[in-house]
Amino acid sequence: MTERQATCPICEAACGLTVTLDGADVVGIRGDADHPRTRGFVCPKGVALKELHHDPDRLRRPLVRRGGELVEVSWPEAFARLEELLGPVVRAHGPDAVAFHLGNPLAHDFGSWIYGWHALKLFGARQVYTTATVDHMPMMTAAALMFGARDTATFTIPTPDIDHCDLLVLLGTNPLVSNATGITAPRGRLAAIQQRGGRIVVVDPARTRTAELADEHLAIRPGGDAALLAALITTIVADGRAAELPEHYAGLDDLVGALAPFTPERVAERTGVPADRIRALAAEIAATERVAFYGRVGAMVQPFGSLTCWLLWTLAAVTGNLDRPGGLLFPQALAATHATRGRARYGDPVPMGRWTTPDGSRAEVLGELPVAALPDAILTSGQIRALITMGSNGARSTPDSARYEQALDAVDVMVSVDPYLNETTRHADLILPPPSALERDHFDYFFDQIGSHNYSRWTDAVVLVEPDRPTEHDLLLELVRVLAGLGPIDRAQIDGLLLSSLVHEVVDEPGSVVADRDPHDLLAALGDRPGPERGLDLMIRIGPYGDRFGERPDGMTLARLRKSSYGVDLGPLQPRLPDVLRTPSGAVELAPAPLVADLPRLERDLDAAFGLRLIGRRQTRSNNSWLHNAPSLMRGSKERCTLLVHPKDAAPAGLADGDLCRLSSAAGSVVVPVQISEAIRPGVVSLPHGWGHDGPGLRLAVASAHPGANLNAVTGPAGLDVPSGNAALNGTEVRIAPAG
Repeated sequence: MTERQATCPICEAACGLTVTLDGADVVGIRGDADHPRTRGFVCPKGVALKELHHDPDRLRRPLVRRGGELVEVSWPEAFARLEELLGPVVRAHGPDAVAFHLGNPLAHDFGSWIYGWHALKLFGARQVYTTATVDHMPMMTAAALMFGARDTATFTIPTPDIDHCDLLVLLGTNPLVSNATGITAPRGRLAAIQQRGGRIVVVDPARTRTAELADEHLAIRPGGDAALLAALITTIVADGRAAELPEHYAGLDDLVGALAPFTPERVAERTGVPADRIRALAAEIAATERVAFYGRVGAMVQPFGSLTCWLLWTLAAVTGNLDRPGGLLFPQALAATHATRGRARYGDPVPMGRWTTPDGSRAEVLGELPVAALPDAILTSGQIRALITMGSNGARSTPDSARYEQALDAVDVMVSVDPYLNETTRHADLILPPPSALERDHFDYFFDQIGSHNYSRWTDAVVLVEPDRPTEHDLLLELVRVLAGLGPIDRAQIDGLLLSSLVHEVVDEPGSVVADRDPHDLLAALGDRPGPERGLDLMIRIGPYGDRFGERPDGMTLARLRKSSYGVDLGPLQPRLPDVLRTPSGAVELAPAPLVADLPRLERDLDAAFGLRLIGRRQTRSNNSWLHNAPSLMRGSKERCTLLVHPKDAAPAGLADGDLCRLSSAAGSVVVPVQISEAIRPGVVSLPHGWGHDGPGLRLAVASAHPGANLNAVTGPAGLDVPSGNAALNGTEVRIAPAG
């Protein structure tokens, strides 16, 4: 038996793991007690990596459609078929004929993060749809407009300093279940706030586990968060309790004027929070020395997600808690990001609206198009001939899933990079399975940008990939070869082309720390061994702690990072304004025009009729749609995919606990067991996301035995957050009735 250290790649918590091996077999996984950040903490999902690695349903070889069936073939046959499928489409119709749906797991693969976006740019891809537009795009959009960004791969987001705050206000987040970014290993850290005399306030339609721990729970109506925040800001300003802002803030007067209609009395009915309680919370926030604010997926997947993120950070700003210890602080990651590249403080305008979906219905934001618009983009325009999905199960993770599956059958060619034959990939012409999570090196390029402490770590793969098995980077290079029409050149040459382009980009950008260097010298310094490590080494060396290719001899390189088994502690978060900014004005934009322009829509919503509304919910043993084939995560006699219904809503509908209920909306209906609970506010029902493992052609033995109900069978296509294009998965109007 041997033991290896690893990093869990399932969510942004990035918990340290100890993996026990018997030869090449993974026989056990536990939390690593010596990990400096997570200290032995691990949730059931991390332990289940053992089952996912050895899952007999996980694909090890490619599948090609022949005679209507998906059959296993060799890797050379699969790559030849890739050329046969995609090559003619690109040559005849150009890059806009190919759409990409990129999924959540890519955010945990540093090679995909560095090279994937770069490859898409080189290919000229514009029809790019990602999972960001079913969760985090409102956060990215608001951050880009306030602080600056160039795309969704590099941005600047403030993080709550929960270890030093006196008051923590949480919106739409349940860290005791989700281990949310910045609140990893949450129970002790949240309890510490109360032990030092602080308070926790949770704003959520459901009384979650975190709400039960909190000092106060405000059971807001779904979609009311932005209106509540607007009223808090209006009240604090009107009471003369706003902080004095330094010169690197712009637009305060415009902000105050735009929010004037949102008084506590005006928003009380829509939010479900009484006006006097709103005023009391505003007074508490204004009087408390250090206040941290945090909103997560529940605050984003709603019709006003961008406004919610904007107003949350604006509330921090006007109370003096933005860029302040105990409030919100900006991380400074090891590898270069938008906030540490180029010229400090100043940057280009936010990229928005440069192109649209083929039908012209939705505009690009930060290089992406809304995935909720992808089915119509395929079905109505005729422009998109091929679809490439990578780690995405849109047939269960995007709104109106029936129409999404209809679109999958409508394209001429579908290629999937995915380890499973699931609800989406069963439609593919070719499936290319990547290695398992334990067969990949790990570096958190993306999540280091939003952590609660400046810390980075590299961990080697704990299991070696089989000699003939392409890595995830290899699969990307094969896609680049075909899409760019590079012909029969080997992967090492393609890898070199991507690296050369990346080096030239960082040398040429204004304010670059290597602007005076010869790109050929930098390429030589990065070595000649193909693979994503060279790109990562480049970004570390030009980052804020990097050696700048010898200019700072004590600076960081990938080689130096790899020598430290537990990574590098780069220190606590510190105030970074205004240098962290990359806005045209060089200031924090408190009143960005696209967000101010959306306020009339929010005001109209204050008078909207409010019937029964649907929201999702987090579960500790689940993560989107891709962990339900692990036996340990599905263990137990109780049904986990249930509809939470308040007794006051269940009784009129004739429903009792355990009954089968038909949940219906304008988009469709599902049958699901009822769980009567006072943990959900009246007028709201809750169904977890990611279930619905049914239908023909699946190779998911465990998940198919526990299919659950598909939330996105009832979410319709109309509900989108306007500024970001994000899907509004929460807030759908629904009906409930006995299943009959």
